[in-house]
Amino acid sequence: MTLTFTDAALDHAGLLRSKPDWIESQLADRKAQAVLFAGGDLALNDQGGPLIMRAKYAARLPMKPPGLIFIGVLDGQPWFAGSLEPGVAEKGPDFRHSAAEATPELASILGRARALLMWHREHLFCSNCGASTDVADAGSKRVCPSCGTEHFPRVNPSVIMLVHAGDQCVLGRQPNWPEGMYSTLAGFMEPGETIEAACVREVAEEVHLKVTSVEYVASQPWPFPSQLMIGLMAEAEPGTLVPDDDLEDARWFTRDEVRALFNTEVSRMMPRHFSIARMLIERWLSADSV
Repeated sequence: MTLTFTDAALDHAGLLRSKPDWIESQLADRKAQAVLFAGGDLALNDQGGPLIMRAKYAARLPMKPPGLIFIGVLDGQPWFAGSLEPGVAEKGPDFRHSAAEATPELASILGRARALLMWHREHLFCSNCGASTDVADAGSKRVCPSCGTEHFPRVNPSVIMLVHAGDQCVLGRQPNWPEGMYSTLAGFMEPGETIEAACVREVAEEVHLKVTSVEYVASQPWPFPSQLMIGLMAEAEPGTLVPDDDLEDARWFTRDEVRALFNTEVSRMMPRHFSIARMLIERWLSADSV
């Protein structure tokens, strides 16, 4: 199963994107496309689909900073992205739904585009001296003209783990989730931590359980706004769950209970390939014993 946002075919062209002449040649390429956003969601075309158009024409539309940026090359086709000014195009549905319905190749383009555009929106000023920064390398970094500091897109590593003990696993829910929705535990890594240490700490903080072993499974870029989800199986000592303030509820579930949960309408809102959480749960369900 290929997770959404993980298709590796998109070439970020790290050795070429700093060359203005090369970027201009990509923009002028008749195959070059631009995917356009309205805020954090996709903009819509007249037919109600994602607004994707020839890049050189997209570059003429009114856009928010940083304007049109380079995303990468997929099968010889250059891709760009930009965020339109309000009123230029209709805003589409929540980005999660748009990305979930996209092909794996397009989803990887959309995810990278959104993450970069959100980063630019939040880093218009230098964190070292406070001056306005300039876009560089076709949108892959920003440079401060005042102090010379280079700023690169930030990715926040997060651990996401299925906590299990014997024939039960732990699933929790946040207050803003749809009624009846439960999922795996997750949290951001902290400076100085290994992946394993972050998993142990997060589980202790969120449900007050002691993790005894950690197994890496897979990772997934997650453009909400820009995380790297590190998927883990975490075996823990059985015990009473004490959810922290960020969770509305956390419970032990048997395999039969988890299968029943997957058959609910809320669980079918997103396809199985969209989230690494589903991969972790299915891995546990398919095991004869854990």
